[in-house]
Order: sequence, then structure tokens, then C-alpha cells
Amino acid sequence: MLHPTLARALATAHIEDLQRAAARRHTIRLARRVVHEPRGEAVRSLESDPRRFSQVDSGAPRPTA
Repeated sequence: MLHPTLARALATAHIEDLQRAAARRHTIRLARRVVHEPRGEAVRSLESDPRRFSQVDSGAPRPTA
């Protein structure tokens, strides 16, 4: 029988491994969606929401660092 602290540490490590694997699958899924997205889709999505489009390029001078 394992010591309770060791059992808890192993369970926590296993859960963290599962979460990392899920995050990796999610990242890959999003990347595939971007790759398969039509080329102008990002621009069209910005144009469809005027507020977002104005934030991207409002024509105002950008501050310099």
C-alpha cells in the first residue's frame, strides 16, 4: 500500500499529464482550423464587426515606444 502523500502526488501528476495532453490536442485542433480556413476569412471577419476593424486600423497615429 502506498503512503497517502505519495498516492496523492501520483494522482496529481496523472491529472496534470491528462490536462497537458488535452491542451496539446486543443492547440493542434485550432492550428488545423487556421490552416484550412480560406485565405481572406480573417479579413472578412474583421470587416463584419466594425468595432473590431476600427481597433485594428483606425487611421490614428500609433504611439512610439
